[in-house]
Amino acid sequence: MDYALLATFVCFFVFTGNIARIEAVSSFFSQMIRSNEILVPALLSQVISNVPAAVMLSGFTDNGTALLLGVDLGGLGTVIASLASLISFQFYRKAEDSRPVRYLAVFSAVNFGMLIPFLLLHIFIIHK
Repeated sequence: MDYALLATFVCFFVFTGNIARIEAVSSFFSQMIRSNEILVPALLSQVISNVPAAVMLSGFTDNGTALLLGVDLGGLGTVIASLASLISFQFYRKAEDSRPVRYLAVFSAVNFGMLIPFLLLHIFIIHK
């Protein structure tokens, strides 16, 4: 059991629950998410992971379908964006002869290579 990883994920939830209660943050996300229910969750997922982002942003929108699509897309990108990605990186990092920097470089290239076209598709075609 990787308790450090589990603690990190718990901290994401505690952080998002507390940060969303700050008036300036609440006001910011209330304003930002309007008509950006896919883009904002996808971007926020890059720094706090997609599940905590969904929990945090759920109070700011009634469009649950778009919010879930945004955090699903947000699972792409950084290794932090999805707990599954973080777990796979931890397993790889502990393997004999692992090359974590190379792993992160390839992982990031592939994931951002998928995330960016999907977000551009949404912004320029679907969102119009």
